[in-house]
Amino acid sequence: MSFFLVGILLWSLVILSVVLAIIGFWRGSWQALAWSGIALLPPMLLIYMGGDGVWFQFGILLPILLLVAAFLMKQQKTPNS
Repeated sequence: MSFFLVGILLWSLVILSVVLAIIGFWRGSWQALAWSGIALLPPMLLIYMGGDGVWFQFGILLPILLLVAAFLMKQQKTPNS
């Protein structure tokens, strides 16, 4: 039963991340993109750590790219001092 609950938790984090990424890009919200990357980090980190092949290790790039996009969007919106 605990394996089932962990699966539900991880899939709900993936779905939440997709929804937040869509909202973040649609509204231009760097906070939504940052939370999307944070929500996607645990499932992708588990795939990264457990995958034997190189292709499984590329899964960690998606949350990193979302966090970089949030950082760049925040830098773009803040005025230069």
